[in-house]
Amino acid sequence: MRVINLSNLQQFTAVNLSSDPGDVGGPVVIPNTIQVNVVWTLTDGKLAANVLYASVSGAFQPTVTIANNLLTGLNTGASWTALAAFMPNTLGLAGVRLRDVRTANQPLILSTAAAAAGSSASPALPDETAVVVTLRTALAGAQNRGRMFVPGWATNALATGNVIAAAAITALNNWANTIPTVMSGQGMTFSLGLRERAAYTGITGTQHPARPARAQPITSQSVRDNHWDTQRRRGLK
Repeated sequence: MRVINLSNLQQFTAVNLSSDPGDVGGPVVIPNTIQVNVVWTLTDGKLAANVLYASVSGAFQPTVTIANNLLTGLNTGASWTALAAFMPNTLGLAGVRLRDVRTANQPLILSTAAAAAGSSASPALPDETAVVVTLRTALAGAQNRGRMFVPGWATNALATGNVIAAAAITALNNWANTIPTVMSGQGMTFSLGLRERAAYTGITGTQHPARPARAQPITSQSVRDNHWDTQRRRGLK
């Protein structure tokens, strides 16, 4: 048996690679910004949401009418019809929820306009299956990009090799490109909502400066590849 002198051991510090060392806790507060939640009803009745943001002027006030106009703009028209053809008729683009994040702890404002269902008769893919729309801004770097995991796909969106069908990608790109237009019609600019971050030193010693909260306008939104992605929490029982 070997005896080890405990005084010769160095304490191990665990590193949580999934945490953001610069995260500033507490409610989301971003100047001149409104949170826009696009809500989907999945085939088993669960809800999924895409949490988006828009920059606004100081006089802007979120209302039920604005939420309704956003929902109607997203779940009607030719681009939605084309996208809905790859979504099961048991799914719906159900609502839009607005939250004013210019100050903390503001209530959600819920749309009351009609939901719109998919139109595919094909079976639904699992809840956690998603297609990623990459959101780019005029600035480089990971902090200046975003992703939108769009749920609710039917099996007719599958192509050979279990990749996303090209027509489904085209339909999603066209629909995603309506988002900034629909927001603009309500006096909003589609943006990334960047939370405040504290300065920190990375695990390699890189110094990361503090970042104030801000909205960064999105310049493009597109599907970059034909690979399926997942949001595992949407599939939890």
